[in-house]
Amino acid sequence: MPSPRTTVQFGYARVRSKYPTLIHAAGALSALILCCAPVRGQNSPPDLTSQSLEDLMKIEVTSASKKSETLSKAPAAIFVITGDDIRRGGFSSVPDALRMVPGLYVVQQSSHVWQVSARGFSNAFNDKMLVLIDGRIVYSPTFGGVYWDVQDPPLEDIDRIEVIRGPGGALWGANAVNGVINIITKYAANTQGPQVSTSAGVDEGYAARARYGGSIGKDFSFRVYGTSNYWLPSVNPAGIENYDTWNISQGGTRFDWKVSPKDSITFDGEGYSGRVKDVVAIFSPVSPPAPMDVNTVVKGGHILGHWKHASGDQSSIDVLGFCDWTDRVAIIYTDYRNICDVEAQYNRSFSARQLLTMGGGIMTTGDSFPSTFTASLVPSSNRDTTYSAFVQYDVVLVPDALRVIAGSKFEHNDYTGFEYQPQIRAVWTPNPSNAIWAAVSRAVRTPARIEEGVRERVAQINPEPPPLTFELVTGEPSAESEILHAYELGYRYEWGQKFSVDAAIYYNAYSRLAGFSAPGQMIVNTSPFYVDIPLFVDNLDRGQTHGLELSLKYAPIRRWTLSTAVTELRGTSTPTVGYPAAAHNPRQQVNAQSRFDLTQHLNFDADWYHYNAIPGELLLVNRVDVGASTNPIRGFTFSVWGRNLQQDRHIEAIPETLLGGDIRRSVVFKVLWEPGDSTLKSAK
Repeated sequence: MPSPRTTVQFGYARVRSKYPTLIHAAGALSALILCCAPVRGQNSPPDLTSQSLEDLMKIEVTSASKKSETLSKAPAAIFVITGDDIRRGGFSSVPDALRMVPGLYVVQQSSHVWQVSARGFSNAFNDKMLVLIDGRIVYSPTFGGVYWDVQDPPLEDIDRIEVIRGPGGALWGANAVNGVINIITKYAANTQGPQVSTSAGVDEGYAARARYGGSIGKDFSFRVYGTSNYWLPSVNPAGIENYDTWNISQGGTRFDWKVSPKDSITFDGEGYSGRVKDVVAIFSPVSPPAPMDVNTVVKGGHILGHWKHASGDQSSIDVLGFCDWTDRVAIIYTDYRNICDVEAQYNRSFSARQLLTMGGGIMTTGDSFPSTFTASLVPSSNRDTTYSAFVQYDVVLVPDALRVIAGSKFEHNDYTGFEYQPQIRAVWTPNPSNAIWAAVSRAVRTPARIEEGVRERVAQINPEPPPLTFELVTGEPSAESEILHAYELGYRYEWGQKFSVDAAIYYNAYSRLAGFSAPGQMIVNTSPFYVDIPLFVDNLDRGQTHGLELSLKYAPIRRWTLSTAVTELRGTSTPTVGYPAAAHNPRQQVNAQSRFDLTQHLNFDADWYHYNAIPGELLLVNRVDVGASTNPIRGFTFSVWGRNLQQDRHIEAIPETLLGGDIRRSVVFKVLWEPGDSTLKSAK
C-alpha cells in the first residue's frame, strides 16, 4: 500500500564499478555439459516461424476456460506469446517479453522493479494481476502483488505465455481482477539433450544458462538446469549509476512420466538465491530520517507435483499441489513466507456439446515479518487458510456457432470470510473467419497482510523538531475485499494466411477500493519523545475504467509479418484511493512489431513502443528496439539487439515504494548452443 503522499525518490546516486568476475553456478554446469554430454538429437517443438497467421490463430490455449481450445474461439481477451516470439525478440526477462502484449502496460521502474498492469491501476506491486507458472501462484499475499525480480524461469524453456486481460476470478480465484498471466513451460520430452546460452548486454547486464535433458525409456523424460544473472543499475537524470543492481542464481529440475495410457505425473522443483540493492528511508525516534543503501538477500524455492488421469473419453481428473517458500532479508521490510496449495479438478463431458468442470482446493500461507521502528506488521507472524470450490458449465447451443460458459468460484479465507466470483461468457462464430464474444464477471481482490496489520512510518512531517512527528500508515484488521463488476465485448477476424484482427472493449466498475482515511488523532510517545499522526486504511473508495484494445497482424509475404496494437484507457477514482484507476497509466499506447526473414538463416526484427505522456508525472515515451538473429546453424544460434535506441536514457515509470531511475540504451549479444538443432530444421 503506497503512502498517500507522493513517494520521495532519493535522486542522489553513487558511482559503482562492481562488475561480476564469474557467473559461477551456470558456468560450472556449462563446463560439465560441454565436457561430458554426447551430441544427440532431440524432439523439437513445432517451428512457429514457418507457420502462417491462420496456423497461429489455431494455437491451443487453456487459461480462458481451463480446457484446451483454439485461440481464435476463446471467449476472452487473450494473447499468446510463443516460445519462438521469445527467441526472436531477444528478451532478457519475462516482463520484457510482456511488453509486446496488446493492452498490457509494462514499464521498468529500476534495474529490478517492473510495473505490469492491464486496464489501469498501474503500481509497483501489480496488485490486480494474478501470475502463475505451470499452475503455481506467485502472487505475494503479504504485499499484494508480484516480485518480478525472483520470477526468472529460463526463457528457453518457456513453451508459451497466455495473457488474459480482464477478470479471471471465476476459474483462478481471488486477485485475478484485471488479468491473468499464465507462464507454461515445455514438457521435458521437448528439451532433450544439452543446451547452453549466454548473453552480455552493454549497459544491461550478463546472464548464463545451461540445461541438460534426457529420458529413461520412452515414457520418462527429465531436465536439469542452472542459471545465473547479474543486471547493471539504472541511472539518475545526470547519468550517474543508482544503487539498484541485482543478481540471482537458480537451479532446478523437471520430469514427466507417462505412468500408463491414462495417467501422467509431472514433478518440478527449483531453488534460487540472490541479492537486490535499493535505497530506502530509515526512520528513527531520535534523529531525522536518512536514506540508506540496502542490500537485500533473496532466496527461496518450490516443489510442484501434477497428476493427470483420463477415465475414458468423457471424464478426467487433474490434481496439482505445490509448496513455495520465499525469504527477503533486509534492514527493514524483511519477509519470510511459505505457501502450500493443493487443487483438484474434475471434467465430465456429457456429450460433444456439454462439459461440466468442477473442483476445489486448500491453500495455506504463513509469514513472519520482523519489526523495526520504520515498519512492522501486527501480528508479526500469521497463517491464513483459504478453502475454495468452483463449478463451470460449458454448452454449445448451436453447433459450430454459439457456445455459452457459466460458472463461479467460491472461497473462504481468514481475512474476509466468504467470497464468490461468478461469470457468464458466450462466443458466436457465424463462420470460420469471424468470432464475437461477450462476458459479464465479478471478481475480488482480497486484502494483503500489509493492509490489515501494517504499522509503517512513511514520512517525517515537521521540518524542525523536536518532537519528531511521523506520518504513520495503520492497517485495518476488518479490511474488506475490493470488488469488480466487468462487462466485455470482443471480436476476432482472420483472413487466411494474410490478415487478422482482435478487438475488445470493456467497462469495469470497482467498489470498496482500498484507500486512506483522514488523519487521526495524534499519538504522543514519551520515551523517547516523538509523535505519530495515523492514517488508516479503509475500503471507502470507488472507481471505473473503460477502454478499447485493438491488435492487427498482416503478412504481406510469407517471410514478413507486421503487427500493431492500440490501447485506449479512460477512468476515474476517488482522490483518497491507494492506487488511482487511470491517473498512473497513459491514455493511449501503441506498439508495432516487424518480423522479417531476410534469408533462410537470418532474421531481422524491430519493435516500437509508444506511451502517451501522463500529465504531471511522466513525459511521452517512445522506445525503439532493433535486432538480428539466426536460425540454428550447426547447433548455434546468434542474436544481437539494440534497445532504447531512440535516446541515451529515459524514465518510463512513476517511482513507487522503491527507488526509480532512468533506463539506459543497451546492446545485448546472445549465443545459444544446442546440438540437436541444426540448419536442417530451417531447410525443411
